[in-house]
Amino acid sequence: MVYVITGGPGFGKSVLIEKLQELGYPVGGEIARQIIEQQVANGGELLPWKDARGFEKRVMDERIKFLKSINIESIAFSDRGLPDQAAFSMYKGKAISMQLKVAINENYYAKKVFLTPPWRRIYRNDHIRTETFEEAEKIHHFVVEAYLDYGYELIDLPLVSPDKRIEFILKSL
Repeated sequence: MVYVITGGPGFGKSVLIEKLQELGYPVGGEIARQIIEQQVANGGELLPWKDARGFEKRVMDERIKFLKSINIESIAFSDRGLPDQAAFSMYKGKAISMQLKVAINENYYAKKVFLTPPWRRIYRNDHIRTETFEEAEKIHHFVVEAYLDYGYELIDLPLVSPDKRIEFILKSL
């Protein structure tokens, strides 16, 4: 079963995914970020600001590929999930595409979804994550809305060290 760790950008998801991987759990990284970094480095065109539909499909396909690679009996974690893509569409004022709606309805994560709430103290932006803290908070609200709309149970992670957050997650499984 794949458990999603989600929330607005810059609120600590990737650090948790890295730590869970160090503990031996299969993990799916932040695919959108990986694709953007690769495309920018190679001068590619598959970027959300150049080819939104193609980018959405590639991210969606990679997320589904990871989800299907995990045995239902094992425990794995994903940095974001398909409903995050719906959240980003809503944040940008765009309709959720039919291909994404179908993908979300046909591919299931564990019912419990771990949410990294807004936390100004740890927030950092960079060349890929360009949102201000306030924009990240807005995205966070769309993420919450998307997961609730698709029937997931959100569990807020405490504002504590990454190790304590991992302990909280593992005790919650």
